Formats: sequence, C-alpha cells, structure tokens
Amino acid sequence: MKNRLITNADDLGLSKGINLAILRAGNEGFLSHASLMANTDFFIHAIQDVIPHAPKLKIGLHINLTCCKAISGKSSITDAEGFLSNNFVKLLFMRKSDNVLNDLEKEIELQLQKLLKNNIEITHIDGHEHVHVIPSINRIVRKLAKKYNIDRIREINENFVTTFRYNFRTASVANLIKLFLLKFLSSFNHNKKEIEFYTILNTCEINAQNLFSYLESEKGKTVEVMLHPSVREMDGDNSNLDMRFREFLQSDFRKQEYELCFNGKFKEYEFLD
Repeated sequence: MKNRLITNADDLGLSKGINLAILRAGNEGFLSHASLMANTDFFIHAIQDVIPHAPKLKIGLHINLTCCKAISGKSSITDAEGFLSNNFVKLLFMRKSDNVLNDLEKEIELQLQKLLKNNIEITHIDGHEHVHVIPSINRIVRKLAKKYNIDRIREINENFVTTFRYNFRTASVANLIKLFLLKFLSSFNHNKKEIEFYTILNTCEINAQNLFSYLESEKGKTVEVMLHPSVREMDGDNSNLDMRFREFLQSDFRKQEYELCFNGKFKEYEFLD
C-alpha cells in the first residue's frame, strides 16, 4: 500500500520569489499545501496574487515569532521597535512569565485571525523555524487550534531508524542536533502521531534521491514532506530581513526544492485531501 502525501511549502508571504514558486508548483506541480506567514512584506501579494489563482492549494498558518514586525505591537517578545527579533533558542529559554505567555498567545492569535479576516480557510498550523514545537508555545497553539476548529498541527513525528537510513549521508551537523532537540521537545507535547514528518535531517536541502528512496521503503503511512521552494531571481531585495534569512533565500537549495515540486515520481502517490 502506497503512502499518502502532504507536500507542504513553508514561508508563503516571506518573499516574492517564494510566492511565485508556490503559485506555479501548486498549479503545475505536485504541491498540495502551503503555510502562510501573516506579518511579512509579501502577505498581501500572497492573498491577492497567489492563493486566489491556486485553488487546489490548502493553506495553513505559518506562525512567525522570529522575524518581521509583530502584529500585536511592542511587547515582551519584541525589540524596542516592535520587531520579532528572536530565534528558536532565544524563545526556548525565554522566561515564560504570565506576561510573556500572554504576549505570545496574543501575537499568535492575531496572526491566525488575520488569515481568517482575509477569507483563508486554515487547514493546518505549523511554525517558522519550528517554534510551535517548543512546549510552552505548543500548548498555546493547541488551545487556539481547538478554539478555531483547526484539526492539524505539524508534528515532528520522524522515525529515527528510517530517517537515518535514507537521509544521514547528506545531513549536516546542525540538522542532526536539530532533529534530536525537536524530537526531545516533541515528547512533552500532546501529539496525535498520525502523520510522519519528512525530514529534519535534510531541512531546506531536500533531494529527490533521498526522498523517493524513503517513500518506497515506507508503506501505508501519511507523510508530510516539508519544502522551501523559491524563484531566487525574484528575491534580490529583502534588506528588511536578517542576514540569515537573506542567505537562506539565495541558497542553491531553494532551486533544488522548487524543481522537486515537479518531479513525476509524485504521480505514484495519493495526496491527502
């Protein structure tokens, strides 16, 4: 029995190149889902020029707590100018006082409400740089998902044995550490463990050989494949983003993951509605 797939493009709304890649991959390729950031410069472009023209794409909220301006304004989770200048480690070790937890919930809910106000039917929730996996934040996300009747929250439900067999040879040290950390943090969350995740070991560096070897080895599962496609040539001016995000947008792997969205081998699989 073949696996059922979710092919999800993260970061919709972060740049024009990402938006255009998701538009084409959703219409002409095998991209089934995309996760939209609510507080980015290209959010309006996404809701006006991408989503209405890619009717098959299912859209989720990509919670963003690590870049761009907070919708909720200046608070305990922003800098003095109201920007979310955090990273995963900073959020993980941030003292979660009642004030901080309230500010986190307010920002996440406002991001969610912004999608709803723009008539987006939210099918899932995940997080930019996986911040939604941090247990204190995950509890907020699950509370809001229940409140707004959103059934699916991304889980890092990745099998160590299988993923190491097919992805270890191309895994960076950073992604090895990331996998162990995210799996450890996930153990504190109330996960359904219904959908397997692919793959932290090759985060932002997914290649066809590893992916399809993995999918052929696994039978009868539902697997979410996380992708970060972009048309890099459209992403020359993103000076408002931190350097680490500008370097990410110009990586050769953005093209590799974009091209993967059109791989004919996906025809062999059923996609989750």
